[in-house]
Amino acid sequence: MENLMQDLRYALRQLKKNPGFTVIAVLTLALGIAVNATVFSTLSAFLLRRPPGHDPERVAVVSGVDPTRGYHADTAGVSVPNYLAWRQANHAFAEIAAADEYRTVNITWNQQSEVLRSAAVSPNYFGVLGVTAMLGRTFAGDEDQPGRDHVVVLSHEIWERYFGSDRSVINRTVRLNRENYSVIGVMPAHFRMLDFVPQVWTPLALAPSDQTADARRDRSLLLFARFKPGATLEQARAEMATLARRAEESFPDTEKGWGAAVHTLPDYMIYDFGIRSGLAVLMTAVAFVLLIGCANVSGLLLARAAMRRKELAIRRSLGAGRLRIVRQLLTEGLVIGLLGGAFGLLLANGGVKYVRAGMNFNDYVSGVELTLDSNVLLFVTGISLACAVLCALAPSLNASRTDITTNLKDESRTVSPGRSHSRLRSVMVSGEIALGLFLLVGTGLLIRGFFLIEHQNLGFASDHLLTATVTLDDARYKDAARQVVFVRDLVSRLRQLPGTEDVAVASDLPATGPATVTLKIKGEPDSATNWKPSALDVVVTPGYFQTARIPLLRGRTFTETDDSSAPRVVLVNQEFVHRYFHDQEALGKQIRPEVAGAPLAWSEIVGVVSNVKGFSENTRDDPEVYEPFLQRPISSLCLMMRTQSDPSGLSADLRNTVAQLDPELPLSHVMSMSAVIEQQKYGNPLVEHLLSAFALLAVILSAIGIYGLIAYSVSQRTHEIGIRMALGARSEDVLSMVLREGLRLALIGGTAGLVLALPLPSVFAAISPDLHNREPWLYIVVAITILAVAVLATYLPARRAARIDPMHALRQE
Repeated sequence: MENLMQDLRYALRQLKKNPGFTVIAVLTLALGIAVNATVFSTLSAFLLRRPPGHDPERVAVVSGVDPTRGYHADTAGVSVPNYLAWRQANHAFAEIAAADEYRTVNITWNQQSEVLRSAAVSPNYFGVLGVTAMLGRTFAGDEDQPGRDHVVVLSHEIWERYFGSDRSVINRTVRLNRENYSVIGVMPAHFRMLDFVPQVWTPLALAPSDQTADARRDRSLLLFARFKPGATLEQARAEMATLARRAEESFPDTEKGWGAAVHTLPDYMIYDFGIRSGLAVLMTAVAFVLLIGCANVSGLLLARAAMRRKELAIRRSLGAGRLRIVRQLLTEGLVIGLLGGAFGLLLANGGVKYVRAGMNFNDYVSGVELTLDSNVLLFVTGISLACAVLCALAPSLNASRTDITTNLKDESRTVSPGRSHSRLRSVMVSGEIALGLFLLVGTGLLIRGFFLIEHQNLGFASDHLLTATVTLDDARYKDAARQVVFVRDLVSRLRQLPGTEDVAVASDLPATGPATVTLKIKGEPDSATNWKPSALDVVVTPGYFQTARIPLLRGRTFTETDDSSAPRVVLVNQEFVHRYFHDQEALGKQIRPEVAGAPLAWSEIVGVVSNVKGFSENTRDDPEVYEPFLQRPISSLCLMMRTQSDPSGLSADLRNTVAQLDPELPLSHVMSMSAVIEQQKYGNPLVEHLLSAFALLAVILSAIGIYGLIAYSVSQRTHEIGIRMALGARSEDVLSMVLREGLRLALIGGTAGLVLALPLPSVFAAISPDLHNREPWLYIVVAITILAVAVLATYLPARRAARIDPMHALRQE
């Protein structure tokens, strides 16, 4: 301990004597550590925080496995009949709760209406999760029965917003969907799970119709279950797979190909949120930035150790062993690393604020608390120590091998360095160039991929479109006739507004991810496997295709005569015809969509329209089926108005028109279609900005490192260069000599970086098929850029070397 304290005091004195070196080294590490701490704070917030409740690792999420889905097929919902059957038949879980997490309710408060996110849950939901109400209570066992189900539990947010944190809120009445509900509880503020952020909870009341065979098509539930003592995840997965196969054997028409998946609650939250891959990419990028920074500091320490070789030789001659020398130099590196970590935390505080400001693209992300928590502090401490070792180990070992006799006799401070020093410097310069090129190529591929996605043709005209959503409640619009009357009245009134060109209503807006349904094609035999044709399914009113400017390729679109009394008809897109009819004539063919809650009926294809992207962030084309609203009315509606000018100018008129028809019916998400598409980018713009900043920082650090190491090499070779020039070498010869050295190192590092970067397109394609772009030209541009940076960084010290006065250099020796 005494030796350690001596080493620390000596290290601090040495760093204080060289403030320029200390500031550069600490600042270089601080920048690398700051970007790592910033990204890791996001990782900690999303991946390392435990879900609320008692022992969440012993809570499982049971979900369905959809045979028609590719991405996250094992996060589909479960039907009510399967929930009831599995609740009784399983042996791995002590209790199973059900939740429909993605509902909405209309709340009326102080003569104003608003749409809230809600969840309908079984009475044992909160008990299974192991959470209790902050005020009042959660649901009793019989409050899912008709007549007793008009009770509501509020989130902490709604309690603060509507009731001003009034603790006497219990037993107060709120109006949800035109019906009175009694407030029985308020949940604590920390009760929040990544993908489930309801603002109110109501009981999941099951009707007899929810337990029929046809109800198996409605898979809207997630099951939450607590393991029995001693039960394992593997046992639960095996048992639920068996129960799913049993359901498939008993109900092949609706359960064919479907399975059941089981995840622990923490794993499911992270998996379903889909943020793991993006964070892995960002953490990899900042790790490379930190490695480049470490290489810079290591180069500085190497140069400093070379300048101290006589001091080290004296210490060796007085009895200090190699281990003692290494320990002393490592201690100096440790001080630099810890100082860099401390300053990096200060910089990371600003970085976290920037990231938090950019994470406001939806309620799920913006509600996650982003801070420099204990996980971040431990991480920064760890990487600071790791940086200290990475930066100081090689220079320390190199310096400890100093030749005592040679360096004690050597009075020169500017002789050429040893071969080992030169080799190590060359490796560092080449390594920095390789890392910088690798990071720049990866960043370029990702940004190029995002650019191609954001500028692709979506298949419709998104400009001058005003959109909104509205949900018709059962209290007033339960039957289809009332839904039809409301939509017809609304469309008629909106068309009369000045500045309106076209109006339409649909179940989903274009390119916003409509639901997928399985279907049967008349005349096609059943597949011997579990495969069924599937397509995106959208319900639309007449005028939808004209409003969205979706071209009709063949046949006709829907008209007002395609109502419940007319033969059922559908439209399909071009990809549907290509995939299921092999580009043959589709008009007149019949299909039968299998939609939950809708009767099975054959529908004739009367038109083919061009492809519209199923989701604005996907590059593929999916088969799509359009059904007429007048033949299948729905309660959840999306409004579209094509305007002659800025669509936001009609927002107030749209709200007033809906209020005139129904004052208690709130609109939500009133925005232009361009804003909808921008919102669907989620965190892509933020990721682009972060990656660009990291790449720029990496290039700057690489340039500084190359400049520093080449400049140091030139300073060490001053005597040699003076002799060369005294013997007749011209300034141009010296300039080209130094440039050749820098260019050689740049070519070696650039080649290594290109080889490392070759698999990157395949890696990104595995993360997301939509990012699959090879872009060979990008490799060439990045390579030229890195070489240009390396040459520029080399040119400055080369130019200084070419201006050396040989007489002055020789006199100095």
